[in-house]
Amino acid sequence: MSCSDPYEDARFDSLQSFMLLAVLAHSGVLLADEGPLGDVGRTIITPLLLVSAVVGLGWRRFKPYCVMLTFGVTSFWLVQAWPRFANHLFLEWSVLLFLSLCRGDTRLGLAALRWLTAIVLFYSGFQKLILGHYFEGQFFLVQIASSPKFRVVFEMLLPEDEVARLVEWGAQFGTGPYETADTFFLILSNSIWIGEMMLGILLFFPKFRNLALVIAIGLVAGIEVGARELVFGCLFTLLILNFHQGRNAIAVWPIFAAIQLLSVAIRLVMPDLRFN
Repeated sequence: MSCSDPYEDARFDSLQSFMLLAVLAHSGVLLADEGPLGDVGRTIITPLLLVSAVVGLGWRRFKPYCVMLTFGVTSFWLVQAWPRFANHLFLEWSVLLFLSLCRGDTRLGLAALRWLTAIVLFYSGFQKLILGHYFEGQFFLVQIASSPKFRVVFEMLLPEDEVARLVEWGAQFGTGPYETADTFFLILSNSIWIGEMMLGILLFFPKFRNLALVIAIGLVAGIEVGARELVFGCLFTLLILNFHQGRNAIAVWPIFAAIQLLSVAIRLVMPDLRFN
């Protein structure tokens, strides 16, 4: 995927800076982990990521090496957590991989990240298509029954008695069927997987790219209202903005990094209030 980008070096540098803080912020979840992985996180992973971020952001000439160090630490984290880790940790690992391998060729690195973003979008929708859990709204109906954070959003879209029935079932084994006849709810459910697949394709075409960018960011924002996965949401939004050729798209990375750090800090203070 080729994009003529007059700010290639600045964009690549901003992504490096963001990833140093993004992975550090994500590692904050390990600080509250009481298991063996938490011990490794507190003694090895988070301290190394903190040093890497401080050095990389403080001394620009060391930033590429700090990105490689962060990639190595993230690889260690994946091995330690395998197979129980969030998908966005693997996405972070993939971004760091391209930033490390392509530090001498920013154009290639940015192109690789654009391909990665488009593939993730398309495959997310394709996976939903194959599994079929969005056709009749089953995924969201189960989430309403079992997850308060999803319920707050989607209960506004269904009749009260239907929401009450779902909550009573609580997604327990043997309950169901998880179905609805609400037309708008079904349209919304199916528009997600259709939108993800279409956006993954439209990003290939310059004529539709700006429109696809706006819709993709709106889609991610809408999903995050219910999922509240701010670490992933900020990362993927910045990857989407990697398609935008304006300088303004580069300047927003500190905002997303600050949101990630704040969300993890809130989780440490209030464990029941999760944003990841």
